[in-house]
Amino acid sequence: MTRLTIIIILLFVVQEAYPQFNSIEFQKELPTVKVDQSKLVLSKKEGIDKGYFSHVANPIEKESRVLLASLPLEGFLMTSTYGYRSDPFSGERKFHRGIDLNANLSKVYSMLHGKVSSVGHDPLLGNFIKVQHGNYAAVYGHLSQIWVTKNESVLPGSVIGISGSTGKATGDHLHVTIKKGLEYINPTLFIQMLSKLSTKDELIQFLSN
Repeated sequence: MTRLTIIIILLFVVQEAYPQFNSIEFQKELPTVKVDQSKLVLSKKEGIDKGYFSHVANPIEKESRVLLASLPLEGFLMTSTYGYRSDPFSGERKFHRGIDLNANLSKVYSMLHGKVSSVGHDPLLGNFIKVQHGNYAAVYGHLSQIWVTKNESVLPGSVIGISGSTGKATGDHLHVTIKKGLEYINPTLFIQMLSKLSTKDELIQFLSN
């Protein structure tokens, strides 16, 4: 009787312990994605053709989504603004035709859908990439690495290179210039305008204006 009781108790313990062991042994760690909800608003419709961010999004937020536009870096900390400034080398007052963003060998992202119109090296800009977006062109300068080639199509959030300090630079940073034809545009205002667009049609109209 005692032996039978022991066998029954052992069977009960094994039956209770197995589900707990199974749930621990075979549980897979789920990937997590950091999303700043304050930076984006999703359209109610979903799908590859219909789901667009209505605000400029951080590129790490693009998981399984189609971006309307992306920031050029994961962080957006300006170290030098557009306009007149004291030249960091000569100290003279000169016009800065773009913005400088804090970076540290950081991934550089295409802000919009477009085509790479040129890549190369410039004595001032260092290694650079120029991407054409409709009537606008974005130039990314001082890169340490270039990951795209001329005539290559890119999407918002596509990695196009790595930041650096090539050319005339005091340290690692990303220089961004926006041009409409031959006219320079303040990149900050350009990005602010993008953040106000809510649909792909509005973006196309803006870039073709």
